[in-house]
Amino acid sequence: MRKKWLSLTLCLTFFAFPSGGTLVHNLPASAAPTMSDYEHTLSVVTYNIRGCRTDDGTADPALIISALEPLHADLIALQEVDVRLPRSGFVNQLATIAAGMNMNYAYGPSIDFVIGQYGNALLSKYPIQQADMVALPSQWEPRSLLDVTVNWDGEPLHVLVTHLGVKKSEHSEQTESLLAYLHEQSYKTSLLLGDFNMLPGDPSLDSLRAFYKDPLYEENLGLRTLKHPVVPREIDRILHSPDLTYMDAAAPAVGPSDHYPLQMHLTRSSLLTQEAASSY
Repeated sequence: MRKKWLSLTLCLTFFAFPSGGTLVHNLPASAAPTMSDYEHTLSVVTYNIRGCRTDDGTADPALIISALEPLHADLIALQEVDVRLPRSGFVNQLATIAAGMNMNYAYGPSIDFVIGQYGNALLSKYPIQQADMVALPSQWEPRSLLDVTVNWDGEPLHVLVTHLGVKKSEHSEQTESLLAYLHEQSYKTSLLLGDFNMLPGDPSLDSLRAFYKDPLYEENLGLRTLKHPVVPREIDRILHSPDLTYMDAAAPAVGPSDHYPLQMHLTRSSLLTQEAASSY
């Protein structure tokens, strides 16, 4: 089944093109959670959902919702999201998952097959102000960066969602492209997260770690995010700007995908400083 769809995807790739258009959908004010519902701690998840497919190829967004709901995340970055593709029954997976979780969303298709799209997304409990997409250099399959600005308690939080190539030969050029974009934007408070397709010790990550904090690497926390029959694979990552403080992380073994969701809790460093000062 998977070989059949892989062949079809490869054929369609010749007629597909990277799409520069992004989609943003915010819930009506009456349906959205109010700002008073939020705590200072930020719960962030990244999850490669494999088109909501199980190991036998069945695509079911309800299984993704069931895996994500218990995490109670504020922000959820998704990779490999199908929108109206035949292999997924022409379902808009993002709209279905977002509706089931009552969250706003932004979408950036890395590939537009005309009959449907495939790419990265962000679900957010916070209002989404803007979303842009940047194509990344690739040799095999088009890859991209989805740059989303959310209103985090009155302040802009920039969430950058990506899915890097499976070929090691692509990684250096892709991370260099990411770094150049980050330097150009000079965001104060931001996250870079997604499926990097690289193990923690890959030298291609060093330049990004000079720009961002990578707490799982710094704390030597080997959280398995890719299912593997022999050895763990830690290829999904959440990196954050220095003005945020890492609290904890987990990778629960749930969901139908070949990845597990990676969750991290963060807070503003200034809030911790204020709390410490008030205790004296």
